Amino acid sequence: MAGVKLENVLMKYGGLVALNHISFECREGEFLTLLGPSGAGKTTTLELIAGIKQQLEGHIYIGDRRVDVLPPHERDVAMAFENYALYPHFSVYENIAFTLRSPRRKEKLSEEQIRTRVDEITTLLGINELLDRKPQHLSGGQKQRVSLARAMVRRPDVYLLDEPIAHLDAKLKVTARSTLKQLAAKLGTTIIYVTHNYREALGLSDRVLVLRKGNVDQIGDPRELYHHPVNDFVARLVGDPPINLVDGEVRRENGQIFFQAGQDFRIPIRSDLVTPMEEMIRQEGGKDLVRLGVRPQNVAVSSNKISEEAFQLPVYVMVREAESAMITFELSQTFFLAQVNTGQHYNDGDMVWAEIDQDHLFFFPKTVELKK
Repeated sequence: MAGVKLENVLMKYGGLVALNHISFECREGEFLTLLGPSGAGKTTTLELIAGIKQQLEGHIYIGDRRVDVLPPHERDVAMAFENYALYPHFSVYENIAFTLRSPRRKEKLSEEQIRTRVDEITTLLGINELLDRKPQHLSGGQKQRVSLARAMVRRPDVYLLDEPIAHLDAKLKVTARSTLKQLAAKLGTTIIYVTHNYREALGLSDRVLVLRKGNVDQIGDPRELYHHPVNDFVARLVGDPPINLVDGEVRRENGQIFFQAGQDFRIPIRSDLVTPMEEMIRQEGGKDLVRLGVRPQNVAVSSNKISEEAFQLPVYVMVREAESAMITFELSQTFFLAQVNTGQHYNDGDMVWAEIDQDHLFFFPKTVELKK
């Protein structure tokens, strides 16, 4: 196995910048996930590492070798795509074994060794009973696992996995995540994984790299991304229900600092949070504005005044779920959510008190537009 390093990589499609001089390193034996929305540059990054496409500027290394000057078959990577790309005239067994029989492979295996490798990976993925079937007789989820098995049956320096479980149903996804985690631990190989699903990213990865429009916004371990997002984009991307983002004015009155959004949303800011807040202030129309972030789980709601930091809002709507309830409040520019226990009940229009846990309060520069 080997690590992967990108240095100042630029990739364009015509006038569109797909990767904007990005640099990062995936350590040897690490499970690194590229997380971001469609068009962020995730798949392009994998294709450049694999040699399917060629960057315009920058260098790519696998271990100590600079590989962007090498053809794909000399890079010693295995890639699984979101689309299955299975050979329709081959059985499942032949599809998976095909990559082990390639004349370009340095490692020459006997048919018995190939059978052992295929049996091992298909057992782990739960598809060993499908070995005699043709792709046209498989479900979408089964095809996805066959495609993944074909990549994982090899033992390259690096695995490149492009949304390999995207088409599985919810139940199979949970199983597939566990299987991938088990495979990663068993193989101990470097894995670069692409997804737009933050649960997969946080559940599988040693570290996560967040891409947005061809730029690296943040790279860190799962806890770091969730508890210390560097901006509003990362904060919104990681978490469900999504984080509350509220734009408001910083006001100073009688030695106290307040955050105010509209007439009703007004909270005194704790003294140790004033400096982090002031670092994010932007000037608009002669006012000091800042974006506040708080997750719905960190908003308390009560019919009675909770503390001097609490503020009153009318309930817009309350929706009950199996283990919790979600209260939505309507602000002038956006909605504000609070996740509460199922024992609480409020009607639409009820005036209630809300309080933010300032131990879990964020302040951000404005980098994304809020939509109501």
